[in-house]
Amino acid sequence: MQDASKVDRAWFHTMALLNPEGDGIIHAPQPHPACPEYQTDSRQPCAIKVLERRSLTTATVAWSDSTTGHYGEQLWQRVITRRSGICAVSGRVIAEGDAVYRPRFALPTPRNAAAMILASVMEAIPSADYL
Repeated sequence: MQDASKVDRAWFHTMALLNPEGDGIIHAPQPHPACPEYQTDSRQPCAIKVLERRSLTTATVAWSDSTTGHYGEQLWQRVITRRSGICAVSGRVIAEGDAVYRPRFALPTPRNAAAMILASVMEAIPSADYL
């Protein structure tokens, strides 16, 4: 049987060699920040499909665009926003305090985490309709 300290040393050495920083230190993975395009007051072109309404405050959404990728079944939750923005579906202005749907918090952070859809717009969309 191998000595545990030798196995650990070998494992950490291997992991340090795989480190892209090349500094010999193993770094904890960092969450991906939300795509900067959705942190500004601009509307980005994307394909959105409401797959299912899970409750009065949640919906399963299929999201796809060229900058943030594809999320086949992403859970979105109705919240009161603390910042302004632009509705990803309608392009209407979102003011602080408006009811919106946003991707539910998850790790790793989805690239579209800062995207918002006005609640009035989301709730007018029949499930499984393409936008």
